[in-house]
Amino acid sequence: MPNAAVEEPAKDAPDPIAAGKMMLGFVVRECTVALGHAPSPAELADWANHQQDDRGEFCLFGRAITAAEARVILAHPGRPVSVRPERMRR
Repeated sequence: MPNAAVEEPAKDAPDPIAAGKMMLGFVVRECTVALGHAPSPAELADWANHQQDDRGEFCLFGRAITAAEARVILAHPGRPVSVRPERMRR
């Protein structure tokens, strides 16, 4: 039986970064830097739910996430997620 072929992205597929997306692993790395160690699911949820900028406090994912949802995020660091343009760093 031949080996399964590895799927290549379509040549005309939009670049995830150009489409306002980032990998979940980037969010986890930002949290790791802020905490000084790899976060537990509860720590990631708490960090993501209490971000602050000059406009005040906000939830990084647009709403509060639970530790169970943070566990899924930690398990899928390569998954691209949408980013609101006003939240992207320049």
